[in-house]
Amino acid sequence: MASIKQFLCGTAVASLVAGTAAAVGAPASLMQTADWMLAAEHVLLIGVDGVNLSKILEYAYDENSGFKTAMDQGVTGAATEVNHTTISGPSWSTILTGVWDDKHGVNNNLFRPEVYDKWPSVFNLIEYHKPEIDTTVISNWQYLNDLASAGGYSADNNTFVPTDGSPADSDSLVTALTIAQILATADNPDDVSSFLFSYQSQTDLAGHSFGGGSEEYMQAVINLGANIQQILAAIEQVKAITGDDWSIILTTDHGHQQSLGFGHGFQSPNETTQFVIFDQAGHDATDGSQNLNYSIADVTPTILSLFGIQMRSDFDGVSMTDNQTVLDGLVTPVDLKEALTAAIAMYGYPNIGNDITLAIRTVFASIPYFLDKGILEIDKFLQSIIDQDIFLISGLAEATQWVVNSLGGAVVDVTNAVGLGVGYLTGAGVIAPTDAPLPPPGSAEFSIPDFHVADVPLALDVEALLG
Repeated sequence: MASIKQFLCGTAVASLVAGTAAAVGAPASLMQTADWMLAAEHVLLIGVDGVNLSKILEYAYDENSGFKTAMDQGVTGAATEVNHTTISGPSWSTILTGVWDDKHGVNNNLFRPEVYDKWPSVFNLIEYHKPEIDTTVISNWQYLNDLASAGGYSADNNTFVPTDGSPADSDSLVTALTIAQILATADNPDDVSSFLFSYQSQTDLAGHSFGGGSEEYMQAVINLGANIQQILAAIEQVKAITGDDWSIILTTDHGHQQSLGFGHGFQSPNETTQFVIFDQAGHDATDGSQNLNYSIADVTPTILSLFGIQMRSDFDGVSMTDNQTVLDGLVTPVDLKEALTAAIAMYGYPNIGNDITLAIRTVFASIPYFLDKGILEIDKFLQSIIDQDIFLISGLAEATQWVVNSLGGAVVDVTNAVGLGVGYLTGAGVIAPTDAPLPPPGSAEFSIPDFHVADVPLALDVEALLG
């Protein structure tokens, strides 16, 4: 199955968002009713970065917010990653592989593709076992696009949305493209099932720039709620046309410190508290309930189980659809908001030894990442001078750029090696897989499956969307 990777320019934001708003608001009668009613399995994973559940309950628990709509239509769990690194790379790796950082070994945001050869992602596992399923990622963080391309069996459709301009505009474009991909399933004559991962980042950026207790963070949470509401409305619209139901999972990677500072990476409850909202297709009896046993490590096993794909024996997570321990954690509170607030209040710090150990890991893992970010900013500044073609000055800038990139890259590599070593000594990546790796495509162990002839019409064709 061909892998398609697209990069969108920031100038497309306004037109695409405007077009999407019109599409979602339009009556279903304006879209041609399909003459087929075959049921395809569709799974949507919505990832929002750095969102405190307590702030959702405070700022976005209302009828206009997709957060509340998702909670009302599914089961919500206040989860925790206490005793694990509260950095995006490790946490999203857990969400998308089903194992914690003591196995996958990711300890910062510098991407390493070899991780996903040992610990395949949900994209790898779907594409290997059921390549007929159409898989898509729409993200404005390059790490996740790279992750979806790693591991030998990459996502079919891989769209990176740039963050030039405001983070809110970037997330609006992610929303527009997500809705376009959802609406594309209304014209699905081959009954193709699909998995769609849609990721938005403005809340994490607001937390880093202003603090998790700031008005800017509050507005970012409200914005995300509005974006999710549009996405859920698009699903309802297409369900009315096709009859296909959708399973929806909504989660975050970590929380945020309330004051302006490091943001996250340590073990305060504001950083370790997460959430998982799960709306399983056809399971309406549990709508508005709470689950006390959800974990972000359960996301990938759950997606695989929804598609009928076999589980790895070395998953840390379990399927939220049928694992008895998880099902035993289901409760129906009188007041969901109050019950979730009480659950959040139960989470505390790890023991002092783990707290110190993980703090040391975070410090050493962060040094190469921030060095890399600094070098990128210097590189961009020097490139701006080079582009002006100023006599002598641009030539000096180009020479300086080469020195900075050469020496800076070496420094990043060395400090990252040290960070990985410290990570291993503090428990990251110390557990090896027990399952065999997926055979490489084209190898003797790999047999080419029957591909479907036509995928879901690719809604992420940028030229077509722009006319």
